[in-house]
Amino acid sequence: MRMERMNEKERAGIEKKSFELNYHGGSRWCEPLDGMGEMEAEVIGKFREDRRVFGRPSVSSYMIVNLDETAVTERIAAQIVDGILQCPKRFLMIAFVGVGRKERKLFDRIRAESCAVMQFFRDYEKAKEWLLMR
Repeated sequence: MRMERMNEKERAGIEKKSFELNYHGGSRWCEPLDGMGEMEAEVIGKFREDRRVFGRPSVSSYMIVNLDETAVTERIAAQIVDGILQCPKRFLMIAFVGVGRKERKLFDRIRAESCAVMQFFRDYEKAKEWLLMR
């Protein structure tokens, strides 16, 4: 999608940077893929770029993936699932934000093929609390 056709909110979604949230001597990886509407290629591209960082052994094994206000297509879900499962490190806990019931089924493969504990949330703050209290 061309930049001039994007609304301000979608542009802000693309420009968000992923980061590690440090808390009480530990950290959690935050993957903001929210607010990107129906920009499937941009969501996938951002996730693929970020995977190079969160796949490093030195990065947290606890992750929050925020997909609020992003249309989660089967292709997006497949990229996220494959990216997590094919990562050279194991994730212990993953919180997903903004994923509807129908889309949740697309992420079940992570639970089935890894040891990661997963939870789905509507609220980013509640997801963050869940991860930080572990």
